[in-house]
Amino acid sequence: MSEINEIDNLCIRRVLSGHQEAFALLVDRYSRSVFDLVAAMVPQREDAEELAQDAFVRAYQRLESFDSRRAAFLTWVSHIAYHLCLDHYHHLPAVRLDTDEQTLQKISDSEADSVMDTDDDHRIRLLTEAIRLLPPTERMLVQQYYFEERDLKVIAEIVDMSASTLATRLHRIRKKLYHWIKSHENGQ
Repeated sequence: MSEINEIDNLCIRRVLSGHQEAFALLVDRYSRSVFDLVAAMVPQREDAEELAQDAFVRAYQRLESFDSRRAAFLTWVSHIAYHLCLDHYHHLPAVRLDTDEQTLQKISDSEADSVMDTDDDHRIRLLTEAIRLLPPTERMLVQQYYFEERDLKVIAEIVDMSASTLATRLHRIRKKLYHWIKSHENGQ
């Protein structure tokens, strides 16, 4: 077990034994990571702040159910935050950037993989815009994997899917991004 997990577990044991102030250490340590995950799904800052705070409140309320053998505290609270975001968006239209299956199949793996690897300012602006148009869950996956560099297995735990399914989904998202960027580079 890592030193961070040991410190987290000590804080959790202290909270469960009646020292609620120990939870503040966990909030201080992980509030930025949880906010970043939420903000990737919920672009309105006020809503993102509220949902991130709600995730910690819910984690506090359910702290007795936390099992450090199954997940690190950050993964667990991120999982809670993710589901709060899904609840927040369940009534809204889900897809703004979508591409039909035939088009995606025509995009080679190397083309799709190249979309996240660019130094060109214009292409970076297009990539940023394309990511903004993704459905909330896909935006969050891109942000967590490519920008936060979180482990695929950890993200898979947060979103309740296997690592192989997540890898396939990220590949499909890269293809969607590539297609959107290419169509806007050429002015189509």
